[in-house]
Amino acid sequence: MMLLALLAFSVGIGFARHSGATTVQQKEIQALKLEVAKPDVKWETWLKYGQVLEAAHQYKDAAVAYQQVLKTDPYQPEALWHRAFCLGSALRDTEQFFSFMRNTVDVDPKLAKKVFEQPYAAIYLAEARFQTLKQDAIAGSMD
Repeated sequence: MMLLALLAFSVGIGFARHSGATTVQQKEIQALKLEVAKPDVKWETWLKYGQVLEAAHQYKDAAVAYQQVLKTDPYQPEALWHRAFCLGSALRDTEQFFSFMRNTVDVDPKLAKKVFEQPYAAIYLAEARFQTLKQDAIAGSMD
């Protein structure tokens, strides 16, 4: 019986480590998941949900949460910044990152310029289309 309990505990610890989230983070994620499922949820709740997911290294879900913020407030700088990180650095989703950054250049060129200055953006700047976006962000940030 003790061996079964120890085995169950070990499997549970392995699963917790694999998910990248601590027990406290998992509880917070679950609580916020219930909050964002409610109708008329505020963008601040989605932002907090994204931040907790990002801290737990659940970048794909965090990017979705940040997108929900941006549906309500397309100029929300924290959501813009963190969605860029999730797509560009953590997930390395070139197409989504390009699409997102094209929009970000239009919405907040100064923030887009700062994103392109991040070390993780260097790999994308090898492509001409990203170089053009960076130049557009620089030009737009001078206005």
